[in-house]
Amino acid sequence: MKGFFDGVPPARDWFYGVRTFAASMLALYIALIMEMPRPYWAMATVYIVSSPFVGPTSSKALYRALGTLAGAAASVFIVPMFVQTPLLLAIVIALWTGTLLFLSLHLRTANSYALMLAGYTMPLISLPVVDNPLAVFDIAVARTEEIFLGIVCAAVVGSMFWPRRLAPVLRDATAKWFSDASAYSDRFLGRDVQADAIASLRTAMVTTFNGLEIMIGQLPHEGARAQTVRNAKELRGRMIHLLPVMDALDDALWALERRTPEQLANLAPLLIEARAWLENTAQGPQDQQWQALHAELERLQPTATQLDDRRQLVLSNALYRLGEWIDLWQDCRSLQLAINTDDQSPWRAVYRHWRLGRLTPFLDRGLMLYSVATSVLAIIVASLLWILLGWQDGGAAVALAAVACSFFAAMDDPAPQIYRFFFWTLLSVLFASLYLFVVLPNLHDFPMLVLAFAVPFICVGTLTVQPRFYLGTLLTIVNTSSFISIQSAYDADFLNFLNSNLAGPAGLLFAFIWTLVMRPFGTEMAARRLTRFSWKDIVTLTEPATLAEHRRMGVKMLDRLMQHLPRLAATAQDTGIALRELRVALNLLDLLAHIPRVHAAQQLLLRQVVNEVGNYFKACLKARERLAAPKGLLMTMDRARRALNSQTLADDPSRLHLLHALSGLRLALLPGVEIVDVASEPEEQPPYGIDGAPI
Repeated sequence: MKGFFDGVPPARDWFYGVRTFAASMLALYIALIMEMPRPYWAMATVYIVSSPFVGPTSSKALYRALGTLAGAAASVFIVPMFVQTPLLLAIVIALWTGTLLFLSLHLRTANSYALMLAGYTMPLISLPVVDNPLAVFDIAVARTEEIFLGIVCAAVVGSMFWPRRLAPVLRDATAKWFSDASAYSDRFLGRDVQADAIASLRTAMVTTFNGLEIMIGQLPHEGARAQTVRNAKELRGRMIHLLPVMDALDDALWALERRTPEQLANLAPLLIEARAWLENTAQGPQDQQWQALHAELERLQPTATQLDDRRQLVLSNALYRLGEWIDLWQDCRSLQLAINTDDQSPWRAVYRHWRLGRLTPFLDRGLMLYSVATSVLAIIVASLLWILLGWQDGGAAVALAAVACSFFAAMDDPAPQIYRFFFWTLLSVLFASLYLFVVLPNLHDFPMLVLAFAVPFICVGTLTVQPRFYLGTLLTIVNTSSFISIQSAYDADFLNFLNSNLAGPAGLLFAFIWTLVMRPFGTEMAARRLTRFSWKDIVTLTEPATLAEHRRMGVKMLDRLMQHLPRLAATAQDTGIALRELRVALNLLDLLAHIPRVHAAQQLLLRQVVNEVGNYFKACLKARERLAAPKGLLMTMDRARRALNSQTLADDPSRLHLLHALSGLRLALLPGVEIVDVASEPEEQPPYGIDGAPI
């Protein structure tokens, strides 16, 4: 029997299944007692808004209520105006759904659900009543009342019985990120850089990071204190910097290994101390060790005169990148401790950089607009087919096509998910027919109905907790509840049942075929678009702008990187290339911030570097592939480096920032080549197989 029960859900998932079933039966019972016209809507709503955690249940309940109200009000207002022109009504409904869908795609938190729901609630209410427009108000009111009833039952039962908080899940997720990030950092510090292991850890870190956004947004809905929410946002804002900072440190250490191995030998004890500190921080921030590391960094830092020597500059750049990582990691660990202990005192950062700012979401509005346009056209074409065929219940097909297109509009390749939607909906029709024509005729009171539903609904509801089963089980339980159409009196006709309930799968099949035809691209195209956006932003950086605009662009590029890396990993591309291009942009930003602080002659050379970087990425955009960095650009950087000599800028702090930015820019453009002084010097190959492959 060893391992026999390994796949069985844990007890807490069964508690959730029982609790949700009890809430759904309570909603159904109240709806039947109040003689609501469609009590099954209240039952289905419980499963839609329920979550194992208090925060997501509360937020989804609130946004579903708002979305239902908006969609119902729009139906009452619009249907009487256009009911005499069915095709025009279909166009208006499609535009309403598409507009709110487009707005919802701009939001990446739970509140996007309200806009999307308002968009597809209107066709759900409006289309079935085009033959009887006088009933639209009654149906809108009934749907709103029944959905509100389901929301209240789900929220009350969920908060009273076995409530679970999202905060422990957030702590577990951050612990998972720290575990991966520690292994990731340790590999680079120990110079144990294996491409496959690094790529795997990087992907895991990005996946965890992206999942934190929704969780942090739902913390206020379960009563989390303001400072805890701020700390969580600060932690996520620093997590995003770790990948480029560590990648820059790796390149700096690699340059030391190849160019000045004797300097790396001097640095080796510090790297060993940093690895020991990294391991010790698992028990919390180690302030004394952190201060000792900083003291050693200062001791090893070359003097202003020594920085004229390129080998000393290689060492200085490595020390600078190591110091960035040390401060960043100290901040992350101190924030983790504050979150875990619910510390409400103001948090103070040690990693400070002018580029740090509130994360600005990157939105590919072109792809969003295309996705919304195809959804609008799908609703119009489906409505036209419905009108031409004269199918009485065809409105349900159009409505479910609108729902499917809205649900999966944000995906790169929505067709597989729409097919799953179709499959599970078709299966729900089968389950509903068995209940309606085999089970229900033998039941005579509500307790018997509860017993008939208990075993399958509790089992399926329990499986909704697990992400791999979530979509299929939720669709099955919600659609089965709806298709059975429980009323206060049993009245079922097989032909009417088939006619009305096969309309939904038919609409989903249409949405699947339509999506295959209109959106055949997938993840690879989205990855290519994100690469070109990176190049365009680098070109934009070379144009005049304010420091605030540059800061916003920097954080937007960081956010885009977190969208780009999973797509590159999914298409088996090298994720390190996207990191390097982000580092090009970040080093350009540092150059631009400090250029005005040096003399005119030096500014001229530095501006030439910026312009040549912009021209290089313009050439990449024109060629639609990643080109090799021109050697002329590398020599221009070297001239700019030599112009920043100690004789004219010995005590100017901007000199050190500019030198590090130049060094980091060169390493990002061509890894492994720090400074090229002599034309006859042999060309070195980039590390880890990075070959500038075309996108």
